[in-house]
Amino acid sequence: MKVRVRIAPSPTGLFHLGSLRTALTNFLFARKERGVFLVRIEDTDQTRLIPEAIPDMLSSLKWAGIEIDEGAVKVPSSQFPVPSKNVKKRYEKIKSAVIQKGQFGPYIQSERLEIYRRYAEELSRKKMAYPCFCSSERLDKVRKKFQAKGLPPKYDRRCLNLSEAEIKDRMAKNPYVIRLKVPTSGKTIFNDLVRGRIEMENKLLDDPILMKSDGFPTYHFAVVVDDHLMRISHIFRGEEWISSTPKHILIYKAFGWKAPAIGHLTNILNMKGGKLSKRDGDVSVSDFRQKGYLPEAVLNFIALLGWNPKTEREIFTLPELIKEFDVKKLNRAAPRFDQRRLEWFSGY
Repeated sequence: MKVRVRIAPSPTGLFHLGSLRTALTNFLFARKERGVFLVRIEDTDQTRLIPEAIPDMLSSLKWAGIEIDEGAVKVPSSQFPVPSKNVKKRYEKIKSAVIQKGQFGPYIQSERLEIYRRYAEELSRKKMAYPCFCSSERLDKVRKKFQAKGLPPKYDRRCLNLSEAEIKDRMAKNPYVIRLKVPTSGKTIFNDLVRGRIEMENKLLDDPILMKSDGFPTYHFAVVVDDHLMRISHIFRGEEWISSTPKHILIYKAFGWKAPAIGHLTNILNMKGGKLSKRDGDVSVSDFRQKGYLPEAVLNFIALLGWNPKTEREIFTLPELIKEFDVKKLNRAAPRFDQRRLEWFSGY
């Protein structure tokens, strides 16, 4: 099977240094295995869109020398600036200008809504998913009830056993979401490419929402459908998604699909051991670009955050990084962002 990897950023902020490291890991793996590096825009959260995030991400990848083989490739500079204070209008203008390349598009999730609806209906027909009509107020009470008992907050499946007549009647009158019916027994197990065997008891998992009442899919559903249809073979993403992976695997199983191999990268920490954030200073790639850092310095710096080449060597060209890259050399211990170290690379 041909190696196909992707990064799938959400356009909700400027491209983070940690996201660049994730992109670099996927890119190095793709090039080492003579595979394909793909970029997909995951914009299903329509409430937090930042229109300029897409061109910022694509230009940051180009600046770093990370070539995109497929997906959202670039936004012509002629499209800027977009003269509108309306965020939605600015976003739609920029989105419509994105140049997409490849046979598995569109590569922007908000342009794939009919695809998600069709696959959600398939799971509903197979009784692997069901409509839920509960209000946000009731769901909040249910979560607090579970927490009061010292249990993980989850949905109590009130809508699972509604009759066909009740479902039809409520669908005509009330907003609803579609939830996955998670098995209540057994374990979901996967072998993480970085961390080894990880398992989760299914009874601890919530029935995740697949489709929201506004017709948009959740991240959990869209990412599985897209990765399958786009023939993604390997996924490298941040460790914050470890707890979501069992849900994703169960969605794959519900469809009868094979899940990609998955590896979770460590987060970059600040020098105090907390997650690197804007409070620690510069964290977006554009921050470093504007201050004049060379892409070669930033690439060498982030490449060695969480990856050990097993050598005394510290300076690599991009082709040399590709040659040296090995998944087995990815560390499980979270690296710390040391500004002095970046200055050393920059000085060199």
